[in-house]
Amino acid sequence: MKYITVLFLFISVSIFGQRLQQGQKLWSASNPLEIANFKMKINDTENEALYSQFSMSYQVSGFSFLSKNFNQKILNIFLGEASWINETVLENQQAQLAFQQLQFDLSEVYTRKFRKQALIEKKKVLKGFDHLQVISNKLMSEFSQERALLIRETESGRNTQKLSEWKERIQGKLNALNEFRYENKKKIKIARP
Repeated sequence: MKYITVLFLFISVSIFGQRLQQGQKLWSASNPLEIANFKMKINDTENEALYSQFSMSYQVSGFSFLSKNFNQKILNIFLGEASWINETVLENQQAQLAFQQLQFDLSEVYTRKFRKQALIEKKKVLKGFDHLQVISNKLMSEFSQERALLIRETESGRNTQKLSEWKERIQGKLNALNEFRYENKKKIKIARP
C-alpha cells in the first residue's frame, strides 16, 4: 500500500496547468501592466480609477521535489478579469497605471518569499501539500497588510515623495530575492540553520 501511495504522489497531476487563463498576466520586469489588461469597466465616482487583483498560484506534484527550485511552480498572476478601470475618475492614466504596477511588484516580492519558503520547508511540504497552503495563506495576509500600508502612506499613489520611497524599498526587496525570480532555473542552495 505504501508503494501505491508513493507512486501516486510521483505521478499525480497538478491542479492546474501552466497556461494562463483569459485576462491573466504573469509578472515580468520587462512586460509591465497596460490599461488594456484591466478587463472590468466601471463608472462609479466612489471608487479608485484603477484597481488590481493578484493571485499567488502554485502547481506542485510529486515530481516538483526533484526540481532545483520552485520558481516556475509558484506564480504571481495579475487577474485582469477581476481588475477594474473606472473611466469616470481616470485622470493621469500613466501615474495610476504605474501605481498599480508597483502593487504588482509588491505581490512579486511575496511570491518570491513563497518560493523561498517552499524550498526551505521542502521536507514538510513533501509530507503533505497542505503545508503549501499554510505558507500561501500567511504570505497573502502579509502582502495584503503591506499593500494597505502602501496605499495609505502614498495616498493611493498621489504622495510622490512616499511613492518614491516605496519604489526604492520594493526594488530593494526584489533585488534581495533575485534568485527566486520566475526566470531563474538554476539550482538554489539554501543555508540551513
